[in-house]
Amino acid sequence: MNDRNKPFSYVSMLLLASALGGCATPHLPEKVEDTRLDQLLSGMEQSLANQAAVSTQLQEQQRRLDVQQQQLELLSQSFEKKTAEVPSVVNHCPKPVACPPPEKLSNKLVVGQLEQVWLSDPELALTATFDTGAETSLLYARNINLFERDGKRWVRFELINPATGAPASLERRLKRTVGISQAGSAATKRRPVVKMGIVIGRSNQTAEFTLSDRSHQGYQARIGRNILKDVMIVDVSKKNIAPYVLPKKSPDSPDSKGATR
Repeated sequence: MNDRNKPFSYVSMLLLASALGGCATPHLPEKVEDTRLDQLLSGMEQSLANQAAVSTQLQEQQRRLDVQQQQLELLSQSFEKKTAEVPSVVNHCPKPVACPPPEKLSNKLVVGQLEQVWLSDPELALTATFDTGAETSLLYARNINLFERDGKRWVRFELINPATGAPASLERRLKRTVGISQAGSAATKRRPVVKMGIVIGRSNQTAEFTLSDRSHQGYQARIGRNILKDVMIVDVSKKNIAPYVLPKKSPDSPDSKGATR
């Protein structure tokens, strides 16, 4: 190679090396943003905020508990003070007085739901039920007939002797009649009312009885309030606890109740 061409060769080689060097420079990738760190930081900040809120709630609850504790202490002190004052008040209270025994409250005759009673005329013992809901006492009779005698109204009827089954015929002045409403009917039936002497326990009296023309299984009479009032107490849980006691016959000895009716 000629010396004259050496400068050109050097320049050419430099240019070629520069070009090749530029092509060999590596290509760097674009920067990719990583959001995981931001998410982690955001989660930590939210957790700290939640802890702060819980701490605030706990402090508020503790404050309320302290207030309630103070109120309880004040109530306890007030209660102790009132309790200390009670004995001085109690000492001025009257002492309780025992109630008298039940038997001293009343001298009324106690009868059961069913009792044997005695009809003074016709001297007949009957089984009677005691009904505080009935106003007037009642006799179950048969062959009841009204008639007149000397311008007065009378009634004739029969009572069955439970011991013999034989009928006992009786006649009594008619005191009045009462209207009885029949179930399922607008019609009213009139029943006669008579006076009869009756002995129950030691009670001997004359009382009004309504006559009913029918039989009743188990008893032949019903004792109502017109006999019970002010004289007897009914214990429906018992039976036959007041057997009749016949009074001594004396013309000057009136009945204990209503004999002069």
